[in-house]
Amino acid sequence: MKKLGLIGHPVSHSMSPKLFSDQFSKAGRLELEYLTYDLPEISDFNTFTANNPEIVALNVTIPHKETILPYLSEIDEEAQAIGAVNTLFKAEGKWKGYNTDGWGFRRSMQPFLRGRHERALIFGTGGAAKAVAYSLKLLGIAFYFVSRTPDNQRDMSNVIGFHELTPEAIKHHLLLINCTPLGMEPAIDGCVQIPWQGVGKDHLIVDLVYNPEVTTFMNKALDKGAEVMNGCDMLRLQAEKSWDIWLKNGL
Repeated sequence: MKKLGLIGHPVSHSMSPKLFSDQFSKAGRLELEYLTYDLPEISDFNTFTANNPEIVALNVTIPHKETILPYLSEIDEEAQAIGAVNTLFKAEGKWKGYNTDGWGFRRSMQPFLRGRHERALIFGTGGAAKAVAYSLKLLGIAFYFVSRTPDNQRDMSNVIGFHELTPEAIKHHLLLINCTPLGMEPAIDGCVQIPWQGVGKDHLIVDLVYNPEVTTFMNKALDKGAEVMNGCDMLRLQAEKSWDIWLKNGL
């Protein structure tokens, strides 16, 4: 039995095991098993993988998409450009990292984009936010990151603080994307704090959280007449891309 799985902290909410179990079943790959592995500290990665030699591939989620980079022997070109990985494959005892978040986000977003969505605000500055930013660049959409701690993000350009947001700034940016875990099960009341009076029917509101399917962030946007989408399609698409990468590597 070959094992694959998801590392992060927390991981109990993840839909990835069901997605991949269904994929394995469709492909007739009954020798594969996908599990979640709660790994609070990325410094334990080498010990974890050494103690579980049957693991041949992994997905990576919050909070390790960036901090895992030093533990990899190779990082693919798109993952390097993004500065984060979410997919790993082991070959000859060494781990290579890829990023399928950007691909999944682009594919999930494109049917919803209109000509007016030319400026965006990205809430959060972690690995998922960086994949979103990379995708927006490819789509020709200007953006700012919005952070609770902008002074700590000196390695990133165009970062502002939540305290700098005004209703006028929200009106000027018709694409709003939550890349934080706020509102994720079980803390479903969580929500980024923005001047909601600036949100209107021309806005597209994206929440990368997919559990619950309709988040507090999305509900507040719906109350303002905005169009909303969650992270379910992105999750499914990035998982399909991960599976494709693993197969190409000889899984």
